[in-house]
Amino acid sequence: MATLLRDYQKQVEAALTGLPGGGRAFMVMSLVQRETCQSQIAIAERIALDKTTLTYLLDGLEKEDLIRRVSDPNDRRSRHINLTPKGAKALVGFSQAVEHIEEGILARLDPKDAALFRVSLSKAAGLEAVSEESRAEQTDSAHICKTVVSADEAC
Repeated sequence: MATLLRDYQKQVEAALTGLPGGGRAFMVMSLVQRETCQSQIAIAERIALDKTTLTYLLDGLEKEDLIRRVSDPNDRRSRHINLTPKGAKALVGFSQAVEHIEEGILARLDPKDAALFRVSLSKAAGLEAVSEESRAEQTDSAHICKTVVSADEAC
């Protein structure tokens, strides 16, 4: 597995050249896009990043206009992270590049084994289906976030 991981990481980092923060930033952006409007604390916990490291990643992404941080109207200490239109477009391109790499690596397996491998990796990484309670929290967070972003864009 270590050999596979090194090969994968090397190819992915090369594909993410130009993205401030490389693979870590890609994980953050993917999480924000997939789970809608996460707070900085939730992101740090979800991908097991030190809060200080995450802050530096977000600073770089915000400087490139790929993400935007917005204050939670219910708790000004909490900041939600959103992809900007430029960030969403960049994420599509980076995601396609990473998917191409994954397909190349998994091409060594037959399609059935490749699908099982993906499912098994997701489970091992703790990315399996979200609980109903967690889903309700995400829905509330997304509602707050969309409201804040819409109001902010109107200004």
